[in-house]
Amino acid sequence: MQHDNPNPMIHQILARSLADLGVTDLFGLVGDANLFMVKSYVDGGLGRYVALTHEANAVLAAIGYAQVTGRTGVASITHGPALTNVVTALVEGVRACVPMVVMCGDTAPGDLQHLQDIDQREVVASTGAGFVELRGPHTLVVDLERAFRLAAHQRRPIVFNMRVDLQWQAAAAQPRAALPPELPRASAASDGLAEAAGMLASARRPLILAGRGAMDARDAIVALAQRIQAPLATTLKAQGLFTGEAFNLGICGGLSHPAATEAIMKSDCVIAFGASLSKHTTENGAYLRGKRIVQILPDIRENPRMDRPDLQLIGDPALTAQAMIDLLDMAEIPGSGATDDDLRAALQAEAQEFATLPSPRPTAAGTVDMVPALRALHQALPADRVLVADLGRFVTTAWRNLPVSDPRALVYTSHFGGIGCGLGQFVGAAVAAGARKTVLVAGDGGFLLSGLSELAGLTRLGADCAIIICNDGSYGAEHVQLTGRGMDVAISMIAPPDFAAVATAMGLRAQKVTDSDSLAQACALLSGPGPVLIDLRLDPDKIEM
Repeated sequence: MQHDNPNPMIHQILARSLADLGVTDLFGLVGDANLFMVKSYVDGGLGRYVALTHEANAVLAAIGYAQVTGRTGVASITHGPALTNVVTALVEGVRACVPMVVMCGDTAPGDLQHLQDIDQREVVASTGAGFVELRGPHTLVVDLERAFRLAAHQRRPIVFNMRVDLQWQAAAAQPRAALPPELPRASAASDGLAEAAGMLASARRPLILAGRGAMDARDAIVALAQRIQAPLATTLKAQGLFTGEAFNLGICGGLSHPAATEAIMKSDCVIAFGASLSKHTTENGAYLRGKRIVQILPDIRENPRMDRPDLQLIGDPALTAQAMIDLLDMAEIPGSGATDDDLRAALQAEAQEFATLPSPRPTAAGTVDMVPALRALHQALPADRVLVADLGRFVTTAWRNLPVSDPRALVYTSHFGGIGCGLGQFVGAAVAAGARKTVLVAGDGGFLLSGLSELAGLTRLGADCAIIICNDGSYGAEHVQLTGRGMDVAISMIAPPDFAAVATAMGLRAQKVTDSDSLAQACALLSGPGPVLIDLRLDPDKIEM
């Protein structure tokens, strides 16, 4: 099938091909080398274009969008400094294993004195992202399809390099772009399956752990847990997968609640589905010590975070869980009895305690205690929400006190250890969330780094969203290190602006929280539609980590 326009330009075919590939939302910042492709996409009514004010935030928005939707995120930037501006964002996307295509302009070859000329392939290579070149008018659709296919199958960002001199050439006859085929579903693991079932049969207190790689296997994993009478836990990135299950321990690792920690430590066999078993999930291995570990992964891809389990199976998590049930049934193996009344009572008591606001600790004048404040905001927010958390010393407390009820409702921004990646991913998540409220929790340092410039765009976006700034007036990690060594903390302190006043001036509703009354006003503000900003003033010496 050919395009209707008999003499379309390459930039027009690229725009139309994005729509053919299912791109409904394009994030970007225009410059001379991507301007006309984006304009063709917008003028043609081919989808929504979300403009940001910094290229890094455009790419981060595509990452946030991909995390919430499970689809390939797409961003567009111009050449040279635009590409160098997104290096951190590309590394974040690579380490997050997020499928994404960046439509990136490039300088015409031979123009060596062009101010924005740089070897873009080498820049991209340094990040670990892939690179696909637009070769010319006869191959543009094939080239673009390849970029989308690699992004989906390799689960990483691919930069699609579009030379500006090519974009105004007439396109040769082109087929319509088609979505890349999905990889065939893997079968159940076979090698080692009987050994794994034997470990389960002999376990007295088995535990099932699920990571983000097992999100689509929930029902089968729950069925296996019920069959062997084992409690369920998740990694942080799979938080909410087992919401509603009676023996849901929640997060395994440093964020575990006391009842969960006790059950994890008592377990003698862990069956981990789609989890990398990183040091954060295992508390540097302490949670796995002395236990037999079976790890089920959907593929054999190398993972530097992965500890060596006793037994590793490669296969579809859902089909493997069902195969384990079938083997246990065939051998008439009884349940373990680990999901007993004592564990049920402990989990119910802990849930009731979480629903009760803790008493605030004394803090400096004009500040509030972070845990009860976040817990109050949690109660004011709808349960069905999307949470984006930037990085900072506040983040573990935020994850613990603002839980989500579904893994795709948590946007994780901390794969590269840099603050300031939250606001961009927040924009993409808000676009993807639809009618659900999207919440960003950020520190004052991270928000100053990348957040202020994008505030005005939130009002144009029209999304129901809220920003909570954990504002302790400091760079937290540096404040902790200086304090721990008994040194002057002045160099770690920030003099942040009045975020609430700035947000109000940029069209948001906002509230500065300095006491219980202003906290109540902030909670009332959150119950209405966004965009809303809450400036939570905290004591830098009373931050719980």
